[in-house]
Amino acid sequence: MKLPRLLRTTAVQLALRYALVYVVVLSLALSAFFWSTTRYVDSRLETAMEQEIQSLTELFDKEGAEYLKEEVLRRTEAGRQDDRLYLLVAENGDKIAGNLIEWPDDMDIPSDGSIHSIWIEDDNILGDFYDDDAYLPVVASGFPDGTRLLLAGGVEQAEELQELTEFLIEVLGISVLLALLMSIVLGRKILGRMDTISRTASEIVAGDLSQRVPVSGRTDEFDALAVRLNAMLDRIQRLIKGIREVTDNIAHDLRSPLTRLRNRLEVALLEERRPDEYRQTLEAGIEDAESLITTFNSLLGIAQAEAGNHRTQWGPFEVKGLAVDLTDLYRPVAEEKGQTLVLDDGQGAVFTGSRDLLAQAIGNLLENAIKYTSENGTICLKIHQTDNAIELEVSDTGPGIPDEEKEHVLERFARLESARNTPGNGLGLSLVKAVTELHGGVLMLENADPGLRVTMRFPDTPVT
Repeated sequence: MKLPRLLRTTAVQLALRYALVYVVVLSLALSAFFWSTTRYVDSRLETAMEQEIQSLTELFDKEGAEYLKEEVLRRTEAGRQDDRLYLLVAENGDKIAGNLIEWPDDMDIPSDGSIHSIWIEDDNILGDFYDDDAYLPVVASGFPDGTRLLLAGGVEQAEELQELTEFLIEVLGISVLLALLMSIVLGRKILGRMDTISRTASEIVAGDLSQRVPVSGRTDEFDALAVRLNAMLDRIQRLIKGIREVTDNIAHDLRSPLTRLRNRLEVALLEERRPDEYRQTLEAGIEDAESLITTFNSLLGIAQAEAGNHRTQWGPFEVKGLAVDLTDLYRPVAEEKGQTLVLDDGQGAVFTGSRDLLAQAIGNLLENAIKYTSENGTICLKIHQTDNAIELEVSDTGPGIPDEEKEHVLERFARLESARNTPGNGLGLSLVKAVTELHGGVLMLENADPGLRVTMRFPDTPVT
């Protein structure tokens, strides 16, 4: 039979197991406590009875039978003392003194001063000692004149011990019930939180990616899980949105070069042409194919950077050395356009990450700066290190980017209207953003008055 859903929760099952272990351990502890305490009480009682019967025997030996009778009367008439029962009888069995009416029937109690346990009927006891027959420890002693003395020990301490044990058992039962009740309450709360997460997951599976797991604000482990899940869902939603945008942009932006390549090849096959014309057509086709390959490589680089697949290339390297290499590589290109490329390396900084990806990102920024900066313009690559960050900055004196377009240009295939007639695929800044975020940094686009300043700001703590 299938258990109710509440009983199948981890909280309830753990509570049941805990309660079972608790009952077993405490039962063993109570048993050991009761046994050891009982042994201790019995031992104390037996020792006291043996000492008392011995003292009464010595009194008889020193003072005689009359003194013994007076002592027994004194002890019984003084009232209840430790629940002791006394009986002093003559040789013929007649009672002389004591709070027992007669010698217990059919009881052959040796008069050897040792402890024995017998049943004493309630109606054989003077006074209100017990509500029912009692099983008591007794000790008997015989004297030379034939009289006998019977001493029965009280069980008040044993009864108190039994009451204490019963009380502890009741406490154990209440504790187990409270533990079970708490487990049920806890299980219901956990089920409620899990049902909320499950409903959110069902809605997401149904296609509503905007749903998020509610955060209660208690800052417990469920809130921590909800925050992590929501962060994961945000990233998944961004990736899916990016995939959709990439698909749409590929269909839009790659249609033209593919159509142009196909038309050139078809035109070349319509009629016989000279070898140089075929060569021109093939070279133009190669340029179109190279543009397509560049676009796809850029898309692949962005995807890999966003997925973190370049973490295997991680390692420390000197940022200044990378900046010097890139400046030497792009300075001739800038000089061909009459521009000045300046390196402000500041302090040397050691950076932990992918050197190739960072070089590609800085290279994209330098290419964009060279492309959009006019003749006699200045481009500056700057390295700045603070106490808690490393900043790589590329600034130019070009036209810049309007504030309302700064977020748009970071998207894939995004290009400003003013740049439609220039070569490019609109993926450069997208790759720079992906590489920056892969390294735990922030990409900032600011006005340089004139021109544009692009800053990659990385924390001084390496991303692992």
